Amino acid sequence: MKETIINLIENESENTKLDFKLEQYPIGKGDSKKGEFLKDICAFANLSSKEDKFIIIGAEEKNGMAIGFKPINELHDQASYQQFLNQYIEPEINFEYKEIIHLGNRLAYFRIFDNSKGPYLFKKEYKDTYQKGTIYRIGTGFVRTGTSTRELRREDLEKIYAGRSAAKDRSNDIDFEFSLWGFKSSELSYAGYIKHLRVDAKNLSNTSIDLDVEAKIYNNKRVSAKCAQDEEYKLYNNSRDKSLFAYTPHLDKMMPPFVIKDMNVEFKNHGDYSIYEITPKKGTHTALRVKQKGIQTDIFNGQIALVFSKPADIKIEITVRSNDFADGPKTFSFVLPEDEIKEFLESRDL
Repeated sequence: MKETIINLIENESENTKLDFKLEQYPIGKGDSKKGEFLKDICAFANLSSKEDKFIIIGAEEKNGMAIGFKPINELHDQASYQQFLNQYIEPEINFEYKEIIHLGNRLAYFRIFDNSKGPYLFKKEYKDTYQKGTIYRIGTGFVRTGTSTRELRREDLEKIYAGRSAAKDRSNDIDFEFSLWGFKSSELSYAGYIKHLRVDAKNLSNTSIDLDVEAKIYNNKRVSAKCAQDEEYKLYNNSRDKSLFAYTPHLDKMMPPFVIKDMNVEFKNHGDYSIYEITPKKGTHTALRVKQKGIQTDIFNGQIALVFSKPADIKIEITVRSNDFADGPKTFSFVLPEDEIKEFLESRDL
């Protein structure tokens, strides 16, 4: 990516997919002019081109070309930009904000990429806080044209929706792998009949993808699916040393300090089966993002605990929802065979 950015700085002029900015967009609580950031990122995201778009920060521009630099003293946090953007624009826009050193100058760049869910619009009103500040109203959207930005028109919306309807169905881009593990860093590591089921999500494509995922695991007389953190709590609750406990606000109960964590997983038991659902993290709209040709390991954050009495087949259904699935949710069905389970239970923990 560094070579790409340097090539843009040295050889490209501003265009539909490239903009130079001398200073970082203001993002602090007291900043009065933050609307330009919302407008610019929205405009790049609404471009129909599938190519990456760039805003290069710290570059002085003349006649569209970078002619000098104003080094950045302290790089703003991408998470702050993402949280601010998600607060006002929907759906969520994919971008990254990183620094780059060029000719001894500390610069930065926004890379806006893989945004095929438009139109991207203001979901609530924003107004810059300075006197006569610009107002962006609900439903407003922008698009980049040449080196300028304008509001979306009807023909822009029609073009965006036509592009979405013609988009490739990506439901075959995703697959899953399963493996059994012994718990390591908790009391569950000493409970030989409780094992961790790890689920890894694989992106088979060259484009990142956002997903909402839930797992349905069928219980039977030999094995039942539990929530690992609940099982940890039960084990410690039966222990004699209560000094190990601390109050956990997000669980509203006492837990051992070294197993306190925000799971981002919801668990429900329905008797014949148990459901695990990944929940979005703060500042995001989807639960899981898997990078290009990437593997996201243990997507249920170590919370699938299988309690065995004897080896048995394990039936699993993974339901995946994504705006990139043309026919709606897709369900993947798997069976972990009894022979493999038996082999693992008879071996030492991994």
